[in-house]
Amino acid sequence: MKDLKYKILVKGKKERVVEEGSSSSSEFSSSDEEASRSEGKARPKKEDKKVPGVSKLSPELSELVDFSCPSHPGVHFVRHNSHQLSRIYPSGQRLQSSNYNPQEMWNGGCQIVALNFQTPGEQMDLNHGRFLQNGQCGYILKPPFMCQRDISFNPENVGGGPGHRPVLLTVRVISAQQLPKPEWNKPSSIMDPQVWVEKHGVPIDNNKKKTHHVDNNGFNPRWDCTFNFTVHVPDLALVRFMVEDHDYTSRNDFLGQYTLPFTSLRTGYRHVRLLKLDGSSLSPSSIFIHVKVTPCQSSPSKSSAKSPARSPSKSSAKKP
Repeated sequence: MKDLKYKILVKGKKERVVEEGSSSSSEFSSSDEEASRSEGKARPKKEDKKVPGVSKLSPELSELVDFSCPSHPGVHFVRHNSHQLSRIYPSGQRLQSSNYNPQEMWNGGCQIVALNFQTPGEQMDLNHGRFLQNGQCGYILKPPFMCQRDISFNPENVGGGPGHRPVLLTVRVISAQQLPKPEWNKPSSIMDPQVWVEKHGVPIDNNKKKTHHVDNNGFNPRWDCTFNFTVHVPDLALVRFMVEDHDYTSRNDFLGQYTLPFTSLRTGYRHVRLLKLDGSSLSPSSIFIHVKVTPCQSSPSKSSAKSPARSPSKSSAKKP
């Protein structure tokens, strides 16, 4: 970042070279190109309304804009982002202000990943959790293995290589305290809470598991479920705890969540302070857990889950 001190960052457009025989030039912006790629359609050219053959763009500025990198976040995209800035933002065609998964862009090394902040949900939870480690100042350093021009890191690689240092994450979800009722529920309703433990990161690290639900107890439910996850690229992984009210006849209601980087996890017995859908505090609601992280001694195996408190038929943690 010191190389950027006293520099000016300019957002520009790219001049497209016209086909032979054409008398006009055209131009497009990063947003136009990204929208075309996301839709899988060829974007129609814009005819220059002024003098044919004369571009409104500065050739020097146009040369600074690079669209040569592949849209797929493999090793080539990671290399591109080791020396170029990539700005990602939701398509203007998202009429309901929905969001994409920012984790996929972080896996590719993108530096500016924007979301629709007015739309709460899992994507905003991940974004909020990603920047917890630096006091939410809006900037964090990428791992060193993503900053070298000749880097060979591939987020889709399931084997070894840079950044690949698998560890075993063991999370025991013990209990919860003073869970809130959903605002839209009747005052007389009683909750049946259950907990999801989610792991977000490179594709091989994406996984989630849930506890059984506890009937009629939102004050001090107890699960005592243990989950094992293999985390292959810890520097890019996030862990999300989400509590919901189980319902047999309709969609489960969201109760609270907390998301943080895997590298910020502290081992031992911990209280996880839950947050509302909009990211504000849900105090004094929390879940009580135990966390253990150990290096993997052998080849990664499939994640397992067990629930020692009850019989397997009722309390085994189910894989979604």
